[in-house]
Amino acid sequence: MTPVHAAALGLRCFVYARTPGPGPGPDGRQPWLLGVLPGGGPELPSERLAGDTAPADAALRAVARLTGRAPRLVIPPVPPLGQPGAAEPVFPPPWWIRAPHSGPYETEYEYVMTLPGAPPAGLAWTELAVARARAHAEDDENLHLATALGTVLEPLLEGKITPSVIRAMTLGHSRRDVGRPRSSAAAPW
Repeated sequence: MTPVHAAALGLRCFVYARTPGPGPGPDGRQPWLLGVLPGGGPELPSERLAGDTAPADAALRAVARLTGRAPRLVIPPVPPLGQPGAAEPVFPPPWWIRAPHSGPYETEYEYVMTLPGAPPAGLAWTELAVARARAHAEDDENLHLATALGTVLEPLLEGKITPSVIRAMTLGHSRRDVGRPRSSAAAPW
């Protein structure tokens, strides 16, 4: 008989801050930069969770520890309908739950957040397209999604669902060989 393993929980953070300097982007606002872990190729902040830790709280603490600033969670534009094994939806909800290759033994909650002011120390801040161009093959899907989300943060922060937002969020459902499938946190279970 195969032993039942406790689920391994983790989180991944898509963190954005405004480009410093006086030059606004084409929409009159400063463009967004993506925060990645320093050193090597760009990698999104992530970590393992203790079994009894609320994923959203852990994500906020992880980014605050890395940057010295309090991040702001960006709430998904579609309300969550529930999560596996949860009696009620988890708030604030993750944007996606990254599924395992096979079996229910690993779950990764993915959050989008912004930081106030100019990009702080602690993360490496890079332009969206540059991060994606420098991505390692095994992390290309995450950086592709991060780039797409960063280009539509303005409507997302305003609660708008536009065709561009839908296209960007659809990348999170990719089932390519480089990554495990993602499930929308808003999808019914």
